[in-house]
Amino acid sequence: MFTFKSYFQIATIILGMHVWCIAQTITLDGFLDLVQTNHPLFEKEALATQIEKQSRDAFLGGQDWRIASSPSFIHQKPIATNAFMPKSLEQLSAGASVEKAIWKTGGRLSMSWSSDFTDQDIQDIVIPGLITIPAGPPKFYQNNILLAYTQPLFQNFRGELDRLGYEIGQYAVDMASVQAQENQEEFLLDMATRFIDWTLLTEQKIIAEERLDLTEQQLEQAERKRAANLIDEVDVLRSEDAVRIAEQSVVLMEAQCQAKQAELAVLSRSDAIYALDPEFNLYERLDSLALQSAAERLRQQSRLLKLLALRRQQMERQQDGLQEATKPQLHLRAQLAARSGDSEFGNSLGFDKSDAGISLQFSYPLGNRSAIAEAKRNRMQIHRHDLEVDEIFLSLEAALHNLILQVKGMDKVLTLNEKQIESARKRTQEELKLYNQGRGDLTFVIQSQDNEEHARLTYAQNAATYQGLNLRLEALLDELLLNTD
Repeated sequence: MFTFKSYFQIATIILGMHVWCIAQTITLDGFLDLVQTNHPLFEKEALATQIEKQSRDAFLGGQDWRIASSPSFIHQKPIATNAFMPKSLEQLSAGASVEKAIWKTGGRLSMSWSSDFTDQDIQDIVIPGLITIPAGPPKFYQNNILLAYTQPLFQNFRGELDRLGYEIGQYAVDMASVQAQENQEEFLLDMATRFIDWTLLTEQKIIAEERLDLTEQQLEQAERKRAANLIDEVDVLRSEDAVRIAEQSVVLMEAQCQAKQAELAVLSRSDAIYALDPEFNLYERLDSLALQSAAERLRQQSRLLKLLALRRQQMERQQDGLQEATKPQLHLRAQLAARSGDSEFGNSLGFDKSDAGISLQFSYPLGNRSAIAEAKRNRMQIHRHDLEVDEIFLSLEAALHNLILQVKGMDKVLTLNEKQIESARKRTQEELKLYNQGRGDLTFVIQSQDNEEHARLTYAQNAATYQGLNLRLEALLDELLLNTD
C-alpha cells in the first residue's frame, strides 16, 4: 500500500529525473563560454596586449634620473721644464652627477658635484742673498657644485621627440588589443560552426532513428500480414532490407555525432560535453538585414577598419617626429656653479666662489637630406595606407553583400524545403493507404518514405548552412564576440 511518504519519494525521483534531463543539454552560448574559459587561445591573445604594454613602458626610462660617477687617481713625475714644475704629483678626484629629461619641455636638468685633492712635491724658489719665493701649499683641496639646464628651442621643443617612442608604443598597445579581439572572434566563429555541425549531426541521427522505428514497425506489420497470407514473401524481404538500410544510417550518424562531440569536448577542455546534447534551434529564422544599414554598421564596428585607423594614427605620429627631426638644433644652456678650495679640507667646503653663464648651441646638417627623405617616405606610406583602407573596405563590403544575399536566398530555400517535406509526407500517407487497401506496391511506400527522410535531411542540412551564414555575417560585423561577453 502506497503511503504519502511513498508518493513523495516517487515525486522526488520524477522531479530529479526531469531536472537531470534538462541538464543534459548545452546551448551555443554555454559552449562558447566554456571555450572562452578553458581554451589557451584567449589567455594567449590577452598576453599579446600586455607584452606591447611592457614594450611601451620601456620608453618611460627616458624620464628616469641618470646617475654618473667618475673617481680617478693620478700619480705623475713630470719632466721639469721650469723651476715651478713639481718633482712628483698625486691627484685624487671624485665626482657624481644626475641628469633628468623633462618630457613636457624637452629640456635636460643636470646637477653635478666634484672634489679634487692634489698632493705635489714642489720646492720654494730661492734666490740666494735676495729672496725666497714660496711655491704654495703642497696639498690642496677643491670642491665644485654645478646646476645646469638645457632647453631646445627648435628641434624637440616641448619634448616632441622625447615622447615619440612612448606615444607610438601606445598605438601598438591599442592595435594589439583590437587584433587580439579579432583573433578571438575568428576562433569563436570556428567553434560556433563546429557546434552547429554537432547540432546537425544530432538532428540527422534523430531523423535516421525515426526512420528506423518506422521501418521496424513496417516489418512487424508485414510479418503479421504474411502470417495471415495477405501479402507475398517479397514484401517481407523488402521490409527487412529497409530496416537494414535504416540501421546503417543510424550507426553512421551515431559515429559521426560521437566523433564531433569528442572533438568539442577536447577543444573546450570539458569532459562534461560527452554527457550532453546540443540545444540549438536549427530551423529558427532570423530577421534579414538591409544592405545599406548593414554597410553602415560594418563601417562603424569593423575591428579591421579600427586596426587600420590606429595604424594610420601611428604613422601620422611618426610623421610628426620625422618633421621635427628636420628642424635645426638650437639649445639654450644656463648654468650656475659654486666652488671653493683650500689647503685644509674643512676650509675647502665654503663654496664662496660662484659662476653663472648662458650659452647657445646651434647645429644643422646642410641639406638635411636624410631627415627630409625619411619624412617624404613616410608621407608616401600614409597615402599608400589610405588606398589600402579603401581596398579592404571594398572587400569587406563585397563579402557583406554576398552573405546577406546568400542568407536571403537560403531563407527561400528553407521555405521550399518545408513545402517539399509536407508534400512527401502526404504522398507517403497516400501510398501507404493504397498499399493497405491492396491497391499499391510496398516498393512505392518504401520509396516514398525514403524521399520523405531525404527531404528532412536536406532541410536540416540547409538549415545548418543558413545558421552558419548568419554566424559568418555576425562575425563580419564584429558582433559575435560582443554577444558572447
